[in-house]
Amino acid sequence: MAQSKKPLVYLIYGDLTDAIKGIGKKTFLDRPKSVEKELDNFIVVDIPTEIRGTIKGSIDFKANGYGTFSVFVKAKTDGTPNIGSESELVQRVLDVFPINGKHVKATNPSILIQGDDGFGFHVTQITFKLGTKFNARSQK
Repeated sequence: MAQSKKPLVYLIYGDLTDAIKGIGKKTFLDRPKSVEKELDNFIVVDIPTEIRGTIKGSIDFKANGYGTFSVFVKAKTDGTPNIGSESELVQRVLDVFPINGKHVKATNPSILIQGDDGFGFHVTQITFKLGTKFNARSQK
């Protein structure tokens, strides 16, 4: 196998976005400043915490840390949460765990309901343990 020219962080985000592909209307790597008017939900993938790395030998690298999926669901017209839609979307994300991608493993999801984001959406954050499976030998 040819060595990947993509940075490790790109590979991590790729595995995470692939795992939730098709669950939300759109997936972003950061909270967009604005979204399309007709967009009623979206998911943001983030690795907000420091990734702690450990080196094994001279060619293996493994990083451990945490990641998040933030599930945004448009509020009802009266501004209240759309609990049914939000619950369904959050459950669909939870159902993909454990994530065992080519470059990363994500386990132990936990939920934090964050409420109104001030822009017409209600947010539930799913935090999970994240570990890479990068091995330089397997990239050759």
